[in-house]
Amino acid sequence: MYLKQIFLGALGLLFATFAQAQAPKTTANYRVVPLPQEISNTSAGAFALNAQTRIAYPKGNAVLQKDAELLAQYLFEATKVRPTLTTNAQGRNLIVLSATLKNNNKEAYRLDVSKDRISINGASAAGTFYGIQTLRKAIPQTGAQKLFFPSVTINDQPRFGYRGAMLDVARHFFSFEEVKTFIDILALHNINRFHWHLTDDQGWRIEIKKYPRLTEVSSMRPETMVGHDASKFDGKPHGGFYTQEQARAIVKYAADRHIMVVPEIDMPGHMVAALAAYPELGCTGGPYKVRTTWGVAEDVLCAGNERTLKFAKDVLSEVMNIFPSEYLYIGGDECPKSSWEKCSRCQALIEEKGLATDEKHTAEERLQSYFMSDIANFITAHGRKVGGWDEILEGGIAPNATVLSWRGMEGGIEAARLGHDAIMCPVSHLYLDYYQTADRESEPTAFNGFIPIERTYDFNPVSPKLTANEAKHIIGVQANVWTEYMKTFKQVEYMTLPRLAAASEVQWTMPEKKNFDDFANRMPQLLNVYKLNKYNYGRHLFNVNIDVTAADKPGSINITLTARKGAAIYYTLDGSKPTAKSNRYTQTFTVNKSCKLRTIAVYPSFTSGENTEDLLISKATMANVKYNVEPNNKYPGLSPRELTNGLQGNVIFNSGRWVGYEGKDLDLTIDLGEVKPIRLISVRTLVSPSQWIMPHRGIWMWVSTDGKNFEDIYDLPAEPMPANKPDYIDTDNVLLPMPKDARYVRIKMLSEKSMPAWHPNAGKTAWLFVDEITVE
Repeated sequence: MYLKQIFLGALGLLFATFAQAQAPKTTANYRVVPLPQEISNTSAGAFALNAQTRIAYPKGNAVLQKDAELLAQYLFEATKVRPTLTTNAQGRNLIVLSATLKNNNKEAYRLDVSKDRISINGASAAGTFYGIQTLRKAIPQTGAQKLFFPSVTINDQPRFGYRGAMLDVARHFFSFEEVKTFIDILALHNINRFHWHLTDDQGWRIEIKKYPRLTEVSSMRPETMVGHDASKFDGKPHGGFYTQEQARAIVKYAADRHIMVVPEIDMPGHMVAALAAYPELGCTGGPYKVRTTWGVAEDVLCAGNERTLKFAKDVLSEVMNIFPSEYLYIGGDECPKSSWEKCSRCQALIEEKGLATDEKHTAEERLQSYFMSDIANFITAHGRKVGGWDEILEGGIAPNATVLSWRGMEGGIEAARLGHDAIMCPVSHLYLDYYQTADRESEPTAFNGFIPIERTYDFNPVSPKLTANEAKHIIGVQANVWTEYMKTFKQVEYMTLPRLAAASEVQWTMPEKKNFDDFANRMPQLLNVYKLNKYNYGRHLFNVNIDVTAADKPGSINITLTARKGAAIYYTLDGSKPTAKSNRYTQTFTVNKSCKLRTIAVYPSFTSGENTEDLLISKATMANVKYNVEPNNKYPGLSPRELTNGLQGNVIFNSGRWVGYEGKDLDLTIDLGEVKPIRLISVRTLVSPSQWIMPHRGIWMWVSTDGKNFEDIYDLPAEPMPANKPDYIDTDNVLLPMPKDARYVRIKMLSEKSMPAWHPNAGKTAWLFVDEITVE
């Protein structure tokens, strides 16, 4: 029996060696994502991975042993070669792991490759692990192969010590195994912090033994709103929770990949699910129901109730017992104060503590600061650091609080100036629940914003407004995955990847080494790892880019098409689906009538998705626009001729296609270049009450042949918008009774000015968004 086992083992090794000998030869490429800081080629000879390769780790070092096991698994998955593990670092054909590198950055590593061995030495085991990730990602393709690692020395370390990603499991629950997959994705991208958003109005996801109704009641909602329509529901119960044992297992799984799990229990707002189980913790006593719609709820924890503070501290005590993380997040965001204004207990506490309204804050805002400071002091007394969204700055917070700056850069800047550490995660660049392409119609439902991968990549987390000492408080960068519109984990993957790769390079690579085109050229190698692991990911990075400029002839546009290196571009103008048999793009061409442009890029190994544009050509196309009232500098459009460039915006409000006015009327004049007969003038506007974008309240038009004397041709006031209408795009078509000769067209459109009484933000300044203007 023993001899038979030896024979079979030798035969298996022979077959593996034979199979590898027949496999194609592949050479590793170390220009991975995120890009290492320093890559130096050497002449020490290439290392050949084969069936005899061994991975050595220090005897008795359980952490590096685990890293060695992961490396062996990574190599097997990519090459079908599984190296054996050993504690003997002598001899050849070795991959040697160690953690003795002298470097102040404990996540630094040095990777040396020679003919006889690969050495990965970290300043800690974490550093070694990131060297392993670089080696893993250097494999340019997957499948059985003869793999050679060219000789090289890589010296690498991260720019930021905190490199995070947040997953919201409250809005949609994901299984224990799916959370582990998310952690695997983070490890692949050198991310070391997993921010776990465990509670919200729509669900409570962590077992708290002292409060069992949090999982019995708060973890389930009866149904969920459909898409963006809060008047329609799917009728399907949704929920789930993680036991404390499962949560500890997640902590262990992440720690094995050098990732710290940072839990978040959001308070005092975003607590409706908890109130459904314990209504006595609210100002009114309920009854409350686990929320089935998204957005901000008026019902929050009662800050004037002593039982509320006890509840919060009890919950956090159990959470700290489960999660050994350095940080504990307590939210602090989006907490309306209307219930506190009416609550006798809250008002009594305000009077008792002398929380007066002043020029900066209301008494109720001071009450939130009091509540959050008490909770923060409780956490810090247990040796932990407290963190929360940037609203925790309002009214003061514990001295060692870390601020998650989500509403923009300003929260992080203020925090740094006050001496607080800050983690930059602004909605403008790092909210991965936003659409990743302007072609919303071809995408799964997402939040109505637009963040292409280019914008994520271009993010600079350290503002030039900060001094050198202040900048030290910007300790990291985090990407946030909110899941209101992500019902499945495959959709989470799709929305996260590959934008997380762009975020990882912001987190890891020094800014002077960043270049988006270079990043895009390195991405196909990382996509092979995505494919190997069956991750679902967006391919928009490889779509055709459509650039529109003014043509020599008025009323026409020039189209320039570009794609990534190695692509052949094909297009159609008749609305038909493009294929490799369609028009092949070779140079800029002119379009002089409205049409649907559809494009694809054909690469050697795959074909991109479509990029399309409905081109709207009229006598006003590419005409000069003079703004008599300037638009808001946040939404000026992507070009000076945004309103006449032939490109139409959709309901994605921040696509760059919309020109926005905040509390002001639109007033502009279009110069058609010469006197022309006109009969029809059309103006498109966006209506999105959730984004405070309202319909206009009236439109006026004038025409002129000389730009001085204008004739009034149209005026019509508009009624205010009723409540609860979904987002839509409106087109005002003004048809003249008879054609008019004109060169100049002046348009004035009245803004709503302030949000109506039915809106949750009644009285706040409203927006007017305008897009393409055409003249026929």
